[in-house]
Amino acid sequence: MSGYLIGIDGGGTKTHGIIADFNCNAIAEAIGGSANFQMLGVEPVAKLLVNLIYELVDKAGCKISDVKLAVLGLTGAGREKDREKIYNGLINFAKDNNLSLPEIIIETDARIALEGAFMGKAGIILIAGTGSVMFAKDIDGKIHRVGGWGRFIGDEGSAFVMGREALRAVAKYVDGRGEETILKSLIFDEFNITDLMQIVSEIYSGKFDIAKVAPIVMKAVEMGDVVAKKILDQACDELLAHVKAMLNKAKFGETVKLSLIGGVLQSDNYVSRKLREMIKVELPQVDLIEPMASPAHGAVVYAKNLIKNKSLN
Repeated sequence: MSGYLIGIDGGGTKTHGIIADFNCNAIAEAIGGSANFQMLGVEPVAKLLVNLIYELVDKAGCKISDVKLAVLGLTGAGREKDREKIYNGLINFAKDNNLSLPEIIIETDARIALEGAFMGKAGIILIAGTGSVMFAKDIDGKIHRVGGWGRFIGDEGSAFVMGREALRAVAKYVDGRGEETILKSLIFDEFNITDLMQIVSEIYSGKFDIAKVAPIVMKAVEMGDVVAKKILDQACDELLAHVKAMLNKAKFGETVKLSLIGGVLQSDNYVSRKLREMIKVELPQVDLIEPMASPAHGAVVYAKNLIKNKSLN
C-alpha cells in the first residue's frame, strides 16, 4: 500500500513525531514542546500537534492527503472523554485555520510505548516517570493495564509520589513528629527556601513541580539517609507489585518480556537498580529488555496494524 503514516508521542516535557512509509521506515522526525493538554489547555496543544503534523509532511515532501493515518499517543488521554476533548480541539483548530487533516486516532502515550517496546508483539512495559502505569499485550493480542490511577489515588513508584513522600517526611520532621532527615536541608538548599511553607504556597498555587523533589530523595539515599531509603524501598515494592499483578492477569508465554520505561527507571539510580535486582530474584521467568523502538515509532506500528486489521475485516 502506498502513502504515509504518522506517529506522535506527546509527553509532558516534549513531543516527538515520525512520518514513515507503510513498512514503518521512518522518513522524517520532528520535535515540539509539551503536549499535556490537561495542564496547558486544549487550544495550545491542538496548535502544537497540527503544526507538528504539517512539519512532518513538509519534511517528507508529501501532501496531507498522502497520509493515510496519524496515531497520536498523548499524556492525559486515558479517558474516552479526554480523548474526545483533544480530538475535537484538533478538528476545530484545523477548521478555523482552513487546514486539512488526515484521519486521526488519539491514544495514550503508554499504549504507543507498548507497541514500540516490542514492535507490536507480546510483552509488558512498566512506566515510572512523573507518574506510573503498566501496560501489556498478551499472547492473544489483548491489552491489559495495571495502575495509572493518577497522582491523587495512584502513581505509586513515580517521581511525583517520591517527591510527595519526601515533603511529608520533612513536614513531620519540622513539626517534631517524624524522624530526623537530611531531606530537609537538601530540599531547602535546592529550592533556596528557609521555610517549608514557601513550598506549600507554591504547591497550592500550581507553581511547584513535586516530581522535581525525587532526584533529591535519590541523592539523600546515596548519603545514607534512612528516611529517604524507606521512601525509595516503598517505591520499589509498589512497582514490583505492579509486575506481579500483571503476571496474574494474562498469559505471556514461558518467558515474559518486560521493558522498564520513564525517567525513574531508565536512569541509573537506587530505584532502577534495586527493582531490577528484585525482579531477577523473585521473578526469574521475566526477561528484562530494552525497548526495541521509541513510542513515536510505536505509534507508527500501531497505525499500520489498525489499517491492516481494518482491511482484513
